[in-house]
Amino acid sequence: MINPKYTALLVIDVQNDFCSSSGEMAKKNKDLSYIEETIPKIAKTIDQCRDTGMTIIFINTEHQQYTDSQTWGARGEAAKKVCTTEWGRQLYKLELKRTDIVVSKNRYSAFIGTNLDLILRSNKIEHLLFAGFTTNVCVESTVREGFMRDYSTITLSDCTASYSDVEHKHALHILSNYFGVVMTWKEVFEKLTHRNNQDYLNASSNNLSG
Repeated sequence: MINPKYTALLVIDVQNDFCSSSGEMAKKNKDLSYIEETIPKIAKTIDQCRDTGMTIIFINTEHQQYTDSQTWGARGEAAKKVCTTEWGRQLYKLELKRTDIVVSKNRYSAFIGTNLDLILRSNKIEHLLFAGFTTNVCVESTVREGFMRDYSTITLSDCTASYSDVEHKHALHILSNYFGVVMTWKEVFEKLTHRNNQDYLNASSNNLSG
């Protein structure tokens, strides 16, 4: 069983530059269809996680000239433009609540150069749920490092996506075999230990199937 008190949902890179048709990834001709169809599932999962009292952490990418090393910049000119503007860094179709936590990162992994680990340890978090984009880059990088820091990692297969289904499924295969487990949000929900309110459970279960 999973106790929400010791669990955090990490929502990774749901930002304009990664998701919007006016964002930098769209300008690179990336297929946003898998991203778009996943957004409503992420939004519903966030709401239901909040209802359990779970910690919600938004992981946002931002880049500035003083954080871009020569090695990092060698990814190409187009990559240098991602999340460099205020609009590009803004959340896409999601809203922050007062109780949510925001962590800004400059690399693929949300643990590199951030206070994420300190936040998790300070709140006695043991289990990490992962949602967001993209499965094969920033999600996978963060899951891998979280697992190697001895967190129990669960990648939500229905709340993550890539710019191609091949990349998404390949990442899930790697993560499920070597870096924790892969589950749907409904499967995780059924393992939560907040089952003291039957009315809430019945209502939430109905929402899961909606």
